Amino acid sequence: MKKIPLFLAFVLLVVVDAFAQTGIGSNKSGYKKDGNTLFFSNANGDVKIEFCSASMFRVRASWSRKFAPDEHLMQENYTWPAVDYKITDAKSAYVIQTSALIITVIKSPFIINVADSKGVMLSSEYVPDSKQNGGLHHIGDTVMCTKDLLPDEHFFGFGERMDFTDQRNKLVKLNVGRGKSKNNLLGAYNINEANYCPVPFFMSTKGYGIYLHNSSATEWNMDSKTDNEYSFKANDGELDYYFIYGPTFPVILNSYLSITGKTPLLPRFAFGLHMGTYSGGTWGMKNLPRIDM
Repeated sequence: MKKIPLFLAFVLLVVVDAFAQTGIGSNKSGYKKDGNTLFFSNANGDVKIEFCSASMFRVRASWSRKFAPDEHLMQENYTWPAVDYKITDAKSAYVIQTSALIITVIKSPFIINVADSKGVMLSSEYVPDSKQNGGLHHIGDTVMCTKDLLPDEHFFGFGERMDFTDQRNKLVKLNVGRGKSKNNLLGAYNINEANYCPVPFFMSTKGYGIYLHNSSATEWNMDSKTDNEYSFKANDGELDYYFIYGPTFPVILNSYLSITGKTPLLPRFAFGLHMGTYSGGTWGMKNLPRIDM
């Protein structure tokens, strides 16, 4: 049998390690509590769960055990009132309760399940048939989270879309662009991939929403193949997301806006020269209404 040169074996080892999938690891050292924040030090990295309200919390995972500083391009608000919650160590899991949610954090493997105050499951990371086994993972610089797809669950959001309203069983790629098409008559423009205003946020018909606080290109596999799981991942940066319980869409949306802030409406004079454009052409130039300044 021909032996592989030592330097080549080392290179192969580095490449395999770079693309190896690594979970956050089991929790064996307990937790620390600091106000609204619970800190878990796991085998492969650290996790923070921070409560923003009784119905909304933030999950952050770091395999380097360092967390990014606050930024104000994607998020306006980082200050939240004190939240009343109780945490119980139930041997194999931590059970965290607020007036609105019951969060069960399994210690090994470290996964987060969320139910409403009556115990009805909203979101679970227990995915026994998944290659990722659910939960928090990274592959090289790519960070990701995999969750169970509940029966009759449907997803809406992701910013400006030109393909579908309901994104269940779809692969959604969020990155500004026109998409690519092999059809030259379309000018290499793919309407199903065009994305001028991507927003890493969705609302589920199960009564919750998820906002991924990451400015890198993201990919949301809302179960395009297996019909038993969905996942979201970012090409770089921190795995940092908000779980937002409604249960209604208006309540979910309002809580989301409490994180990002609300964009004020433009003043009337700003619409004076507004017109539709497409591929260098214009629509409606002859019939534009006059707006006196």
